Amino acid sequence: MLKTVRFWVCLALISSIPRAFFAQDKTPYQLVNPFIGTGNEGNCFPGAQAPFGMLSLSPNNTFDNYEDATSRPGYKYFRNEINGFGLTHYSGVGCHAMQDLQFMPVAGTLDKSPVNDKHAYVSRFSHEREKAMPGYYSVTLDNYLIDAKFAATVHSAIGEITYRGDQEVHLVFAPTNCANGIGDGELHIESTAMTVTGWVSTGGFCWRDPKDRPYRVFFVAKFNTKFSSYGVWKGKTKTEGVSNVAGNDLGAYVSFGKLNGKAVKMKVGISYVSIENARKNLQEEISCWEFDDVYRATKSQWERMLSRLTVEGGSESQRQAFYTAVYHNLLHPNVYSDVNGDYMGFDDKVHRVANGRKHYANFSLWDTYRTTAPLQALIAPDEASDMAQSLLLDAEQGGAYPNWSMNNVEYGVMNGYSTFPFIANLYAFGARNFDLQATKEMMKRVSVKHIKCKGFHGWEHVEDYMTYGYVPVDRHGHGASMTLEYSIDDFSIAQICKAAGDEEAYNYYMNRSQSFENLFDEETRLIRPRNANGRFLTPFTPNMEKGFNEGNAMQYFWSVPHNVDALTDFCGGKEAMEKRLDTFTSQVKHGWAPDVPYYWLGNEPCFGSAYVYNFLGKAWKSQRLVRNILNRFDNTPNGLPGDDDAGAMSALYVFSAMGLYPYIPGIGGFVITGPLFSQVQLQLKEGKTLTLMGAHAGNEAPYIQRLQVDGRETTSTWVDWNKLKNGAKLNFVMGKEPNKQWGTTEKDVPPSYY
Repeated sequence: MLKTVRFWVCLALISSIPRAFFAQDKTPYQLVNPFIGTGNEGNCFPGAQAPFGMLSLSPNNTFDNYEDATSRPGYKYFRNEINGFGLTHYSGVGCHAMQDLQFMPVAGTLDKSPVNDKHAYVSRFSHEREKAMPGYYSVTLDNYLIDAKFAATVHSAIGEITYRGDQEVHLVFAPTNCANGIGDGELHIESTAMTVTGWVSTGGFCWRDPKDRPYRVFFVAKFNTKFSSYGVWKGKTKTEGVSNVAGNDLGAYVSFGKLNGKAVKMKVGISYVSIENARKNLQEEISCWEFDDVYRATKSQWERMLSRLTVEGGSESQRQAFYTAVYHNLLHPNVYSDVNGDYMGFDDKVHRVANGRKHYANFSLWDTYRTTAPLQALIAPDEASDMAQSLLLDAEQGGAYPNWSMNNVEYGVMNGYSTFPFIANLYAFGARNFDLQATKEMMKRVSVKHIKCKGFHGWEHVEDYMTYGYVPVDRHGHGASMTLEYSIDDFSIAQICKAAGDEEAYNYYMNRSQSFENLFDEETRLIRPRNANGRFLTPFTPNMEKGFNEGNAMQYFWSVPHNVDALTDFCGGKEAMEKRLDTFTSQVKHGWAPDVPYYWLGNEPCFGSAYVYNFLGKAWKSQRLVRNILNRFDNTPNGLPGDDDAGAMSALYVFSAMGLYPYIPGIGGFVITGPLFSQVQLQLKEGKTLTLMGAHAGNEAPYIQRLQVDGRETTSTWVDWNKLKNGAKLNFVMGKEPNKQWGTTEKDVPPSYY
C-alpha cells in the first residue's frame, strides 16, 4: 500500500510540472540553427562568426551561373560543392557582396590556376558531415579527404585542417574568387615565419564591378606547420618558390607535404586598416593554438547575448526558428574598428574610436529600420548606441549620412533616407549613449539640401520634395515610394529633435511628415505617383510598379505608420479600410512578388500592414494574420519567406512571436497581437525583466482573450515602452476563438500623429 501511495504522489508531482520542462532541455545556443535561411530564400550563410564580428568565415559553393540570383550569398543549401572559404559575408542581402579573401584546403597536384576560376579547386561535400553553430563551422571535403573546422572571434579565426589520405596537402589562396572579384591586391608569403599576409581592393555591390566604390581588406594568416613548398600564380602562370605577387590577377599556395593524419592549424586575422593591424587583431584575440579554447570563448559570448531574450513553450522547431532569428540579428552591423580602436573612415583616412567604444559598419538601413533596429536596441543597447554614434561619425567624415553602406563605402541601393528611422528607433527603445545633439544637427543639415555621402545618395530630390510636397515620378522613377519613405524620415527626425529639445525643428519636421497626403488620389483612393505638373500618373492600376521601389501601389499603401488615421479617412473610413485590408491580406506572397496587389511577406514595405487591423478596432484579425505569417517560417533551410536582409525578416519573426510589434518608427511602443509562446523574457539593464506570460498560448490559439499589464486589466492594443522599460509583466490569456470585443473602442487603438 505504501508503494502505491508513493507511486501516485510521484505521478502527481510529475504531472504538475509543465510539459515544456521536459521538452526544453536545450539552451538558446543549442537551438540556433545557422542553416535556416540558406535554402531557396533567405540568402543567409552558415559559417563561424562572433556577435557583430568583423570576420565571418563561411563556405562558398560553386554555381553554374554566377550572375544568377541563387549565387548571391555564396552558399546555398541545395548545392553540393565547396570551392573555398571567405572571411567576410553579408547575411541575407539581395546582391553579390563580400566573401573576401577566399582560401581552400586542397590535396593532390596543383595543376590549375584559381585566378578568376571558381571551379579550379572544388570538392563535393555532404550535409551529414557538415556542422554549424554560432561561432563554429566544420565540414568534410570529400574529394580531398580533408576534415576542416573553424571557430571565430571578433576579428580573427582559427582552423584545423586534417587530411586522411596519402597525397600532398596545400592551402590555396584565391582572393579573386570573392563575390565581385578584385580590382587590386597583394599576397606575401613569409616561409620562415609560416605566415601569409596581403590585402585586396574590391567593391561593386549590386554592380559586380570591384572598382566601383571599392574598399580594402587586409589579412594575416599563420600556420603551425612548416611549408614544404610555396608559390604564386600571376594569371594562369604558376611560379614555385616566389613569395610576392600583386595585381588583380593573383593567387598563392603553401604546401605541407604528406601529413599522414596530422592536423594543420591556421590562425587568421583581418583589418580594414593595415596588415599590421590585422596582425595585432590576431595576436590580441588568438594568442594560442588551442582550437577548443577559442571556440569556448566565442560560445560564451553567444550564450550571454542569446540569453537576453528567452522563450518557453511552443515546439522545439518554433524555438529553433525563434533563437535563430535572434542570432541573425546579432550578425550585423559589424565591428569595424580594430583592437587598438583604429578604423578606416568615410574620408578614407584612419581614425581612432573613443576609449570604450567600437565603430560599426555594414548598415542595410532601408531593410533594418523597421524591425532590426528596435530589436537590437532591446537586446544589445550598448552595441546599438555605438551603431548610432558610428553613423554620425560616418556622416561627419563622408559629408552626409550613409543610407545603405558596406564597410566605409556608400552604395545607396534603396530609396528613402532610412538612417533617420533607424537611429530614431534605436533611441526610442533605449539605445541612447550617443551624441544626441550632434545627431540632431546632422539630421537637420542633410534633410534640407541634397548633400551626398562620399559622393553618392544622400537625400535625393529633397529640393523637389520640399518644393512640390512630393517627389515627382517624372523626375525620379520611384517618386511615390520615395515620398512615403521621406514622410517616415521626417517623422523620425522630428522625434530626435523633440528628444533634443528643439521644439521649432520638431514642428517643422512633423509638418513635413504629412507629405504623403499630397499623393492621395480621390479617384482611386490610393497613393498614386504624380508628375511635376501636378497630374497623377496615367494609366494607373493598383499593382503598378512604376513610381515604387520593389513593390506597387497597393503594397505601399500601408506605408504611413505614423498616421494611420489619415490613411483610414482617405480610404473612406474604417469599414472601407478593413475591406481593402481583407482583400490585400487574402493572399500572402513569398519570394519575389512586387507585381501583385497582395501582402508580400518577402519584402519590408508590407511588414507593418499586418498590424493595421488594430487601428480599425478589429484586433482579432491582426492576431489571426500574424499567426498565419508566423507559420510561413520554420526551422529548415527554406524557413525564411524572403531575403533576410541583415536580420530584418528574422526580426519580424521575433516580434511577431513575442506578440509585440514596433510599428511606428521613432516611437517607443508596440502594437499588441499576443505571444506564440507560454513565456517570453527580455533581460533589461540593472537586473530588471520584461515578462510576457501566455496562458494557453500555442500555434492553434492566436487570439487574445484577456490582458493584464502589471496586474491591471486592459483592452488597449498599444503599450507604451515607458511602461515596460523598467521591468513589467504582461499576462495574456490566449484562445482558439476570437474575442471580437477585445480592443474595439477608440481608446484601445494605437496612436496616430498629425
